[in-house]
Amino acid sequence: MTDVNKQLERAKKFLEKNRTEDAIDAYLAVLEDAPSHPEATQALGDLYARQEQPERAAVYYGMFFDLLIDPKDETKALAIYNRFLKNLSANQPPERIARYAFLQQKQNRSEEASEQYGKAAELFTLAGREEDALFCLERMAQLEPENLSRQVTLAEVAERNGRNNLAARALLRAGQLATATGSTEESLKYLAHAHALAPNERSVALLYGAAKLRKGDAADAAKLLTPFAATEGDPVFLETYSEALMRSGQLDRAREVLEKLLRDRNAGLVRLFQLAEQYIIAGAGNKAVEVLSLVKKKMFADKRQNEFAAQLDDVAGRHPESSMVLEFWAALYNELNRESKYFEIMIHLFDAYLKDGNVRKACDSLERLVDIDSYDYRNQERLERLRGKADDSFVRRIASRLTRSGTSISTSETEPQAGPRSVPESSSPATEEGRRMQTLEDLIVQTEIFLQYSLQNKAVDRLHKIAELFPGEEEKNARLRNLYQTANFWPQGVPVKKIVEAPKPAASPPAAEVAKTSPAKTGTYNADTLRDLSKISEINQKIFRQQTPRAMLNTAVNEIGEYLRASRTLAVIGTAGRPPDLAAEYCGPNMKPAPGAQVVFLLAQVEKAEGDELGGLVVENTPGSVLGDLALRTALGVKITDRETQQPAGMIIVGQAEPRKWKPNETYFLQAIGDQMLMSVSHTRLRSLVRRMGVSDERTGLLSRSSYQSCLLTEADRARTQGTPLALTILQIDRGGELLRQQGESPMEKFLEQLARSLQPIVRQNDVAVKYTSWSLAFILPDTTLDGAQNLADKLRRAAAGIRPPWDASAITLSAGIVTAVAKSDFDSEDIVTDLMNRAETSMEEARKRGGDTVVTLEAPKF
Repeated sequence: MTDVNKQLERAKKFLEKNRTEDAIDAYLAVLEDAPSHPEATQALGDLYARQEQPERAAVYYGMFFDLLIDPKDETKALAIYNRFLKNLSANQPPERIARYAFLQQKQNRSEEASEQYGKAAELFTLAGREEDALFCLERMAQLEPENLSRQVTLAEVAERNGRNNLAARALLRAGQLATATGSTEESLKYLAHAHALAPNERSVALLYGAAKLRKGDAADAAKLLTPFAATEGDPVFLETYSEALMRSGQLDRAREVLEKLLRDRNAGLVRLFQLAEQYIIAGAGNKAVEVLSLVKKKMFADKRQNEFAAQLDDVAGRHPESSMVLEFWAALYNELNRESKYFEIMIHLFDAYLKDGNVRKACDSLERLVDIDSYDYRNQERLERLRGKADDSFVRRIASRLTRSGTSISTSETEPQAGPRSVPESSSPATEEGRRMQTLEDLIVQTEIFLQYSLQNKAVDRLHKIAELFPGEEEKNARLRNLYQTANFWPQGVPVKKIVEAPKPAASPPAAEVAKTSPAKTGTYNADTLRDLSKISEINQKIFRQQTPRAMLNTAVNEIGEYLRASRTLAVIGTAGRPPDLAAEYCGPNMKPAPGAQVVFLLAQVEKAEGDELGGLVVENTPGSVLGDLALRTALGVKITDRETQQPAGMIIVGQAEPRKWKPNETYFLQAIGDQMLMSVSHTRLRSLVRRMGVSDERTGLLSRSSYQSCLLTEADRARTQGTPLALTILQIDRGGELLRQQGESPMEKFLEQLARSLQPIVRQNDVAVKYTSWSLAFILPDTTLDGAQNLADKLRRAAAGIRPPWDASAITLSAGIVTAVAKSDFDSEDIVTDLMNRAETSMEEARKRGGDTVVTLEAPKF
């Protein structure tokens, strides 16, 4: 070591005297004694580079690079290689190039690393060192996973060296890449080669089988996957395997696989529907029904009835010839109590029974159809198809029922009569036209009765039937036109204007006749107003579902603009005469957003307009008007009033680029939307304010118990002064105190948080939700009657039934207690709230006595 230090000292002195050759000799002497000396190695590289001997310099820089790799001084090693060795890579040993590539890979320089690995692989191959070349090729394939040629090259070299698993993986990736580019045949070739190299590799068999399936070789695909199926639990594998079995006709084996998948992994529902359809095609309707029954049980348990019904509609609708599946389909809709769909399925079932020669069941189906709708004129056609096949007594009985309902043909046409007719021929609807008109009359009467008793859905069903059986009848039947308008119904494909406008009479009829037949009004509403009322409800629901004030305004202007086909719609919240606090704008086609200053000018101009009897503020484009700057010819605005202060709190304006005469119902429409928008915004702001004041529960987002009484006092005061109802509902987890002791506070808090977040979207914007205890929630419901509160409680309990607690347990049950406030204006708010809270506690105690899972309602006491 002493000699090395002396030689280093000599080299440094030689350098100070600029004696480069002597310094080189001294450093070489150091390396003789210490071949891995870094200082001497680097100095020799520097000195030879200074003497412009790059090849000699590269030798020592390479040695220095190798020395830096070992102590992990990677940054300096990269700098040395990049500066002195990169351009001389042809003269570098492949190991050094591979090490350099590895350093580049660690620096996330994938492209450069791949290039250097490629150079190293070539040099290794030339040197006959294929194992080392394979290492470099594997790294290249990892760095460029989307490069098909890299994968193929790796596979070839790996196979030559007996690395079959590595070759199979590379070919597997090559097959995936070929599939992605649409080269199916090439993909199959790679995957087949991979499977030949690694026949026991499950991933290779899966992808090869999937490729076989895509090509249509289902039997081969099933054969490939069968050896792995017994111990396999992966849903992707089992679904692919089941599809191969189904498409190769092995339906029972596919059923075993899919039932196991559903049982163990709760997956494979879509494949089970496909299996049921395959059973139908194979003529095994009984097995199809068994599979569908299994799926129904599972999906109904998961509260997915509507999804199951939609899937079954898709499958059964394509195979109306299978009477077994049709029976199952009909039973489903009978269970769901959807009469109109059930009726349609029974029609298909009647046809299927008759086609199969099952006359007895066809008769049962017809009788059920007559029970559901005896006024369907097609019942007579079905009866005629049974004549001569069914029992005569059955035919006579059904014919008698159809005669009483007015849909049967006359007795003279069905049975020969002895003796003269006792009724004049003209009094019976013996002709086809007479039967049609009798059917129409009966359907109209039914619809009028349904509307009289507020059975809107049944009335609309009857009107759909009228529109289907008697298209265009409304043009000549004033009574039917009035019925359409009363029910707010228009036949599909018929312009509203065509129904609303009555045909112009040839001569002026008497005033009484006009009053009797005019369709322009139905009660106090015309057709436009009825349509607006329906749209108001729809838009208000959309506004209600928004979470922020800005989203509420955006929803309002977009919906209004599209419905009224306005060129521009504005909604603002703020005090009159000042710039708005919040604004949103809808722009129609070819309209640019309005600058803020122009919006303020427009608000000022509309505020100065004189309102009509409904409060509509109409302004027209005149010289100097801001409407011209906004590309509008006319605008209609309404002021939105705060119900608490009775002061203007906002405005909605719609503008049109073409001349337009604004209608009274449009003013009402804007006013109704504006009121809901303002109420939703105010309530959302209030909730945000309460949260900022720190009275909300941090985990659930609900108001805390400390604000319970103050909120009740506020709502009770409003209900007392305005004469509106007020309800209080408490929703509690049954045995909550016991569960808290068993499970601990943290799991119970987590479950209540999950419950609260699931239930909050169900309540209205102006309802107030409070965390009542660690296992119960309170809902303060302004403007809500006892019936309305009970409906909400039922919805909340249904929604909560699908939420599972974080601990292992069966379904949690919930109870609800519902009370309403005393409706006495001479009571103090404090007295009302005290009574309300006491009765709410009483209702919950009663629910506990009943064993839970119940709803207890206590009406307000009579004074």
